[in-house]
Formats: sequence, structure tokens, C-alpha cells
Amino acid sequence: MRSFMLVAVLCLCSLLATGQAVPPQAPTTASPKGAEQKPAAPAAKSSSAKPKAAASKEVGPDAAVITIKGLCSAAAPKAGPKTAGGSAAAKPATCETVVTRKQLELLIETVSPNLQAAQRRMLAQRYAELLLMANAASKAGLEKDPKVQEQIRVSKLQVQEHLRLAKLQVLASSYSRQMQQKEGDVPQADIEKYYQENSTKYEQAKLLRIYVPMVATEEGKPPDAAATKALAEKIQQRAAAGEDFDKLQKEAFAAASNKGTPPSADMGERRRATLPAKEADTVFGLKAGEVSPPLEEASGFSIYKVVSKDQVPLDKVHDEIKATLGRERLRESMEKLRASVKPTFNEAYFGSEAQPATAATPAPPAAPSPQTPAAAPAPPAASAQAATPPGAPEAPKPQPPAPPPSK
Repeated sequence: MRSFMLVAVLCLCSLLATGQAVPPQAPTTASPKGAEQKPAAPAAKSSSAKPKAAASKEVGPDAAVITIKGLCSAAAPKAGPKTAGGSAAAKPATCETVVTRKQLELLIETVSPNLQAAQRRMLAQRYAELLLMANAASKAGLEKDPKVQEQIRVSKLQVQEHLRLAKLQVLASSYSRQMQQKEGDVPQADIEKYYQENSTKYEQAKLLRIYVPMVATEEGKPPDAAATKALAEKIQQRAAAGEDFDKLQKEAFAAASNKGTPPSADMGERRRATLPAKEADTVFGLKAGEVSPPLEEASGFSIYKVVSKDQVPLDKVHDEIKATLGRERLRESMEKLRASVKPTFNEAYFGSEAQPATAATPAPPAAPSPQTPAAAPAPPAASAQAATPPGAPEAPKPQPPAPPPSK
């Protein structure tokens, strides 16, 4: 019986997958001849629809959640004491198998975690059927069948390998968390040193920008590049002379016959990394009050004005730097650990091109991309600088994005 339980657990996954293809139904069992057939009572909505967390408050871990009457889980009870007439007194036999909530939930976590209430009931039904079938097979002597014994032997080996792999995964995950915690504890002196050595990363400027889109021509023909450059130069001269940037932005769209909505010229405060790489050096090389030359982009020109410049204080980027250094320290530790061993692989088995896979350090979530206003065509611009939560990594340098929406 114990051996068949291993097979039962291994087969439960496939049975559950098969059962999920159809709506869950109560298992049908053959009634004794002449017995009256009664319709199954509908399951109470409160028991099947309640989430697992709610059920845990009402059903204790050792409470029975499956009771299979008629399926003996132990040896049959002995006969009662003899009566005066010499015959054994009749003693009602209790023959049932009980599965507790703790046992069932351990099985669910092993086979298929995060099941819904209806799926848990279906799995319980399948499990009860497996217990019944395994018990019947044991009584029929199938455990002595050489083919069945071989299948049980293989199943035992598979279970043992599964347990070994699960242990390795738990240990590896625990060590990875320990390394992240250790390497994430960056000394304050290292944070201050990084801030000083990378001061240009933390320059910020309040910017205005005019985007000059490509000048439209006849339908089916490419935009007029020469006319676009000439328009951008005229707009730049007027901007350098002190004209209003929002006014010039609207005129640039009108002169280019662009029917889209002109973006706001006010970009707010931006850091170097939030601008396209080919524009950042030029823009941050300007002094406060200066206007950049027209900077050519894929679909037009951008003209920037630096309103003011300053440095982001250390306390504002402290957690950002700490996360950056923590990732770097973790990467170095992982590389050192991998370099301490050198696995070799049998090319006759794997093939000469097979390369061992290395566990990469999980990448941080990407910074959210800016929203693109409904304009045709949408002009590119520096991406909006996303607010960086404490401990979050530095945002990567973005590709030329769309302009910020109008305020």
C-alpha cells in the first residue's frame, strides 16, 4: 500500500490536468443492487467559494477534510468477546480512511500550488479515487507483479531525485538571499566616494525645449529635410533672442504643417541620463540662460534652453547609489564564486556547441516609459525622469522618447 502511494502522488498531477479540461463533477460510484439512487446534494456555496485564507480560520490543521468510508486504513478489527452461547459478539467495524487538512494542503503545495476552491475540491476527489484504486490493486496482489514492481522502483527513484533537487533549490535560494543582504549593506564611505567620483551623473538642469518636426511635403513624398533645417535655424535664432518657447513651439508645428498637438516647452528638471546620449553633453555644457544649436534627431530637430543648473544633493540619491553599488558587489561575488570551480561537459553527449548556462543576477525592473501624446507624428524628446524609490537602481539611459504631455 505504501509503495502504491508513491505512484498515486506522481499520477495525481496528470489526473488533475485531465480533470481541469472539463467542469468539476462529483465522482460516480456504482450503487449496490436494489439500492435507491439519490441525487447528490448541491455543495454549499460557502464551503467551495471561500478563499483558502478564510477556510483556515474555521478548519483546524488536524481536522478531517476527506473521509472515505469503506476504505480501511488499518487492519480489520478483531472479533469481540464470546457470548455465553460460545459465539463471538457482533461488533460494528469502523472502516474508513481520513485525510486531514494539513495532509491535503501539503499534497496541494507539492502537486499544484495556488489552486482555487473548486480546483481543490476536484483534486481531493481525484486523490480519493487514487487511494481507492491503490488499495484495490494491493488487495489484488499487483504489488507482486514484476512489471508493477519495476514501475514502483522507478517511481521511488524519481521521488528521491525530486527531493534532492528541491533541497538544492532551497539551499541555493537561501544563499542567494544571504549574499544579496550581505552585499547590499554598503558602507557610507563607499557611497560618498561614488558620489564624488561620478558627480556628472548627478547634474540636473531646468530645461525648456522646442521640437521642430520634419516639414511635410506632398502626399507620398519624403519630408523636406533642407526646409526643416532652415526652419529650425530660424526658430533657434528667435529663441536665443529671448522669444517665448511655447509660442515658438506652436509656430514650429504650424510652419511644418504638422497637425499634431505641440508639446509643452517646459521639461522641468532633468538629469543627464534622462536625455538622449548624443544631446546630453551639448545641453549640459551650456550655462544657465544659454540656448543650444538645433540638434538633429531622427524626425526633426530639438532646441534646448538651460534655465538653471545645479547638483542633486547626496541625500536625494543616497539609496540609488547604495542599490547601484550593492548590485555591483553582488555581481563581483557571483563571478568570484563561479570562478572557483570549472565544470566540464561531455561533448559527445551535449554536442560541441553546448555552453553551460550561468545563473544571472536578477535584473531590476525597468523604469516606466513616458506617455506619448496623441500627435501625428509624435516628436521625440528626453524621457520623463521617473521617481526613483529608495533602494531602486539608476534608470538606464533611454532611447529618444516622445515629448512630455502638455501641462
